[in-house]
Amino acid sequence: MTDARPPLSAYSHHRAFVGQPARYDLAAGSQFALLFLLGLREHHRLLDFGCGSLRLGRLAIPYLMPDRYCGIEPEMRLVEEGFKHELGDDIRLLKRPRFDANRDYRVEVFEETFDFIIAQSVFSHTGQAPVAKALAAFADVLAPGGIILANWLLGYEDTGANVETTDWVYPECVSFMPDRIVRLAQEAGLAISACPWPHPELNWFVMAKRTEDLPSRDQLNALRVAPPAWQR
Repeated sequence: MTDARPPLSAYSHHRAFVGQPARYDLAAGSQFALLFLLGLREHHRLLDFGCGSLRLGRLAIPYLMPDRYCGIEPEMRLVEEGFKHELGDDIRLLKRPRFDANRDYRVEVFEETFDFIIAQSVFSHTGQAPVAKALAAFADVLAPGGIILANWLLGYEDTGANVETTDWVYPECVSFMPDRIVRLAQEAGLAISACPWPHPELNWFVMAKRTEDLPSRDQLNALRVAPPAWQR
């Protein structure tokens, strides 16, 4: 990660807001591939927490059966631009995805339980209190046997924004030490394991209500693939 960040105005484009535009398709494919390799199938229910401009949604929504995709995104204009520029409006009628714009880490709003929950580059921009709140909320709506995928920026906690912040600090980043992540998951009643799926800056973790619902060691080792060429 670099300390030299563009001004906020540079993030107005729907692709730029959720990461480097040149990585938009790669990040989408990477997230979807990870979900698929860990068992996502068309009948499952997926919660895309911080779904942004539908970077993952543009692959997951067409793949899943109707009513199976839900997204939380406070910046609802990003969702609208995702449909306008990435998916088109017909897919809404066909697949009936649902969205909520709350900023309170509330995921019970859909009155569903989810087989898969993914939070891509969310907890790298906020401190431990919001993380704890989100993980507890995830645990409450996780279906039996379901899994949660989330990534963090690992590093010393005295760099960047302070890990004790209760604010959303995007585009600034917050670093976490691994033991803090493990403790936060356990306090939410979740078993947790590091996930070796490649990412250019962040580190993936997988969580479940029971240790036996986590991917096996062989499954995780199979995810140790060569990283893609993230820069074109």
